[in-house]
Amino acid sequence: MLKSYKMLSIVTAAFALFVAISFFFKVDYMMSISFWGIFIYLIVVCNKKSILRTTTIETIGWKGKVVIAVVCLGVILLCILPMDLAPFWNGEIPDHRNQYELLADSILEGHIYIDYDDVDPKLLNMNNPYDTQARYDNNVSYHWDHAFYEGHYYMYFGVVPVFLLFIPFKVITGNSLVTYQATQFFVMMSIIAFFVLFYLIAKKYFSKLPLCLYILMTFAICLISLGYCVQFPALYCTAISSGICFMLWSLLLYFYAVMYEQKPVRQVSIATLGALMGALAFGCRPPIALINLLAIPLAAYYAKNNKGKHLIRNFAIIAIPYILIGILLMLYNYLRFDSPFEFGQTYQLTAVDQTMYTDFWKHLDIKGLLSGLHYNFLYAPSMNMRFPYFNYGGFLVTYPLMWLMPLCLVQDKVREAIKNEGIKIMVYFIALVPVIITFFDSYWAPELCERYRLDAYFIFGILTFLAIGYRYKTAENKEMVISLTCVCSVLSILVAFLLFMQPNGANFAEYFPEAADKIKKIMLFKKF
Repeated sequence: MLKSYKMLSIVTAAFALFVAISFFFKVDYMMSISFWGIFIYLIVVCNKKSILRTTTIETIGWKGKVVIAVVCLGVILLCILPMDLAPFWNGEIPDHRNQYELLADSILEGHIYIDYDDVDPKLLNMNNPYDTQARYDNNVSYHWDHAFYEGHYYMYFGVVPVFLLFIPFKVITGNSLVTYQATQFFVMMSIIAFFVLFYLIAKKYFSKLPLCLYILMTFAICLISLGYCVQFPALYCTAISSGICFMLWSLLLYFYAVMYEQKPVRQVSIATLGALMGALAFGCRPPIALINLLAIPLAAYYAKNNKGKHLIRNFAIIAIPYILIGILLMLYNYLRFDSPFEFGQTYQLTAVDQTMYTDFWKHLDIKGLLSGLHYNFLYAPSMNMRFPYFNYGGFLVTYPLMWLMPLCLVQDKVREAIKNEGIKIMVYFIALVPVIITFFDSYWAPELCERYRLDAYFIFGILTFLAIGYRYKTAENKEMVISLTCVCSVLSILVAFLLFMQPNGANFAEYFPEAADKIKKIMLFKKF
C-alpha cells in the first residue's frame, strides 16, 4: 500500500512538473500533450491496479485522506485563481459591482443606504421610477441594478456577507475587500464542504466506493456547481456563492449531527450550528435558502430514532437561530423599505418594472412556471460552430455526469436500497427542492439565465452522488459503473473548462479572445 502511494506521488509530481514546464515556456506540442494528458491521467490513475481504484472509503487510511486534501486544494486553486483574470469583474473597471464594498462603508458611517451624491432629480420626480421605458424616454440617469426607495439607493442583495466579511475586513485592515475576493472565499469554503459532505455520505451509505469515484465525482460536481462563479465572480455570484456556502455547511452539520453524532448534547449543539448556517443563507440569497426544507426529513429521521421527552425542547433550541436571524433580517428590511418582508426585489432599477410582482395572483403565470422547469431541467442549447463549441443547457443536459443520475435512480435495486436505508423521503425532498426553487425563480425573475441554475445545481450534485453511489453498491457489474462514471466525470470537467472559455457577459474569454484561440490550438496540436 505504501509503495503504491509513493509511486502515485512520484508519477503525479513528475506529470505536474511536465505540465508546469510546458505551460511556463509555452512549448506548443508540450502544452497540447499537457492539456490532454491531464484528462488521460485522470482516467489512467483509475485503472484496476491504481491505488485510487483499490482503496475504498472504508479502507482509506490517513494517506488516502492526504490525497483527498491535496485534490481539494487543487480544485480550490483551479476555481479561485482565474477569478482575477477579467477586469470587468475583478475591480479594475469600477462600476455597480462594488455594491458590497459601498454598503460596508455606508454602515460604518451609520446608515444602511448607499450614499451616492449623483441622484438624478428627474428620477426623484418620476411617478413610477421603476418603469424602465419611462426612464429611457426621459433620459433619466440612474444606478443600474440597485433598489431605489424614498430618494435613496439600496443594495437588494443579501446583507450577510457585508457583516461577516466586508465590514470586519475594512475595520481590521483599513481597506475595502474587493467583491470578487469574497466570492473566492465562499467558493473555497463551498469546495471544502463538498469534499467533507460527500466523504460522510459515502462512509455512511456506500463505504466500499472506490476512492477514484469519490474524487472524480466530487471534483466534477464542484466545477458544475461553482464554475459559473469563476467566470463572473462579483456581485451576483457573491450572493449566490455565499448562499451555497452556508447551505452546504448547514446540510453537512445537520447530516453529521443526525447520522454520526451519538451524544445528545453534541447532537443538539451541532444541529443548532447547522441551523445558524441555514438561517444566514436567507440573508445571502433567499431562493437558495429554500434548501432548508431538507432539514425536514433529517428532523423526521432524528425524531424516529430519538423518541423521548426532550425531543420538543431540542427542536425548540435548534429553531432559535432561524428565529433570531429572521427577526434581524425583518428589522433590516423594515428600516429600508417600511416592510419586514420586502428584500428590495420590488424596487429594483433593472430591465423590468418589478412592482407588478406585488400582486401574486395577478402575476401568477402557470405557463411561465412550466417554461421555467423546461429551461432549468431540459433546455438544450444549440452548439456553436466556433470554439469552444458548448453553451449552457439544463440540469440534465449540459454535463455528462448528470445524465447518470436519472439512469441510476430508475434502477429497482437502487430504489430498494434507498428505501431499506430509511432515506427515501430524504431523497424525494432532494429531488423536489430544485423544482420548488425553479418555481420561485421563475415567478420573481423577468427571465431565467444560467446563474439562476446555480441556486439548485449543487443539490442536483448531491442527488447525483447519492444515485451513483447506490448504483455502484447494488450493481453486479461494478466495473461498468466505475468506467462509465470516471469517463462522465472527466468529460464534465472538460465541459466546465470549455464553458469557461465561452465569451459572455464581459468575462475573461470576452475580454481576451486571443486566449481562447491559444487554447484551441493547444487542443488541436497546432502552433501559435
